[in-house]
Amino acid sequence: MDENKNNNETTHKSKRISINPFWLIITILAAVILSSVITALSLEAGSEKAVNVGTDTRSEFSKLYSVYDTISTDFYDEVDNEELIESAIDGMVQGLDDPYSEYMNVDDTEAFQETVTGDFEGIGAEVMQEGNRIVVTSPMRGSPAEAAGVEPGDQITAVDGESIEGMTTTEAVQLIRGEKGTDVVLTIVRGEGEPIDITVTRDTIHIDSVTYEEVDNVGHISINRFQEGTTEEFEESINQAADDDVEDIIVDFRYNPGGLLSEAVSLINQFVPKNEVALMLEDSNGERVELETENRHNSNTEDMNVYILINEGSASASEVFTGALNDHFDDVVIAGTQSFGKGVVQQTQNFNDNSMLKYTNTKWLTPEGTWVHEEGITPDVELVNPDYYRVEVINEDDVYTEGQESETITSIKVALDTLGYDVGTINETFNEELIDAVMSFQEDHDIEADGNVTGDTSITLMSELRTYINENDAQLEYLVDYINGEYSEEEIEETAQENAQNIEIKSIEELQEEAEGTEAE
Repeated sequence: MDENKNNNETTHKSKRISINPFWLIITILAAVILSSVITALSLEAGSEKAVNVGTDTRSEFSKLYSVYDTISTDFYDEVDNEELIESAIDGMVQGLDDPYSEYMNVDDTEAFQETVTGDFEGIGAEVMQEGNRIVVTSPMRGSPAEAAGVEPGDQITAVDGESIEGMTTTEAVQLIRGEKGTDVVLTIVRGEGEPIDITVTRDTIHIDSVTYEEVDNVGHISINRFQEGTTEEFEESINQAADDDVEDIIVDFRYNPGGLLSEAVSLINQFVPKNEVALMLEDSNGERVELETENRHNSNTEDMNVYILINEGSASASEVFTGALNDHFDDVVIAGTQSFGKGVVQQTQNFNDNSMLKYTNTKWLTPEGTWVHEEGITPDVELVNPDYYRVEVINEDDVYTEGQESETITSIKVALDTLGYDVGTINETFNEELIDAVMSFQEDHDIEADGNVTGDTSITLMSELRTYINENDAQLEYLVDYINGEYSEEEIEETAQENAQNIEIKSIEELQEEAEGTEAE
């Protein structure tokens, strides 16, 4: 038995396959060639029709790929395929019909990041447009512009030798800004002098989001947006108010469009103790998540009377803060006018090419569950701005003269009346009293006194009115008077209404339609 077994094993082991080396090499070569041909054909097919890529599982994109292929191959002119793709993405986001969702290219993303950090590279000067001129409002303290000798009122006529006459403020700023460490040459006219060139070396400029001042024993803390570090800046202001023995503080959110939601929560935490609800987030399924405060509150806020000042430009994160304090504290007073009403939150997605997608992903609600979207927050004390805040911008190329009637003439009368000139009855008629007022204004500003409103008269009138508004903050003054007990709630509201009778006050719906999208990320 053992012997037969051994014999069978010997016989089995001897049955081996023998292949001629020549045919082995031929077989391998044939396999390589066949593989190469198949690969080449596949690549060729893929390059001709993008629609063949991945459509087995994503058939909904077949039309998109087909349009892309058709345009790429059959359009009569040269096509930038990368631009086609960018436009397709942008169109997809626009199809959401959501003013707060957007696709941002590299430049847009850079500008967006500046609003989040408060940092940009430039010269550090605020400018504004007066007619066809770009004028420096003020150089920022400690900025390269200030160091180089740029002064308030300087008219910038050229940047690096390129005239900026007729440019918008945005267009001019794009030329002035640039990489840190580089030089820019500003050609300026100061007063009646000749043009001079000033070389400014650009640097990184940081814009604080919080400012503090004491007004008639009331601490006024203004927050222009919620960016990185806003809560730290605010805490410094609160602590300064405590050092000044201030008992009443105004948290001013007028024209604050929002910003970082995380900063709003931490700002709420300055007043609200740890582990309290700051707001709620609600997803598309209606499921809610509570966001709570994480730290101990600032003890300096405990004995302070808090007044929150809002207007139609207060949106998103500023409404988050206002809604939270209104729900948590019975004695917080909200003053001003109805807020914007943005009750949704955006998320961002970054791409490798430094572009970005910003899209709405949740609703937010106050701690008690109120959704302010498209409704806004109604103030406890309504303080309407005077008429001169709603004056129509007067175009320097238009001519207004005796006998004309229009809404713009009402604005002219309001502006001159605000600046101390007697215009008689404020209406839409350009009458003799208005002519006399215009001539007096022209004489006071060394302009030919012909009684017509056009050219330099229009530019100067708008400039003087802007200066007056900057120096006379009506809503703030109303609120300070109310806090100091000079007027009751009814009296201060009535006073504000009396100063706002000649130019129509737009509804919150009209203002929302005009406003650009704001964000809370």
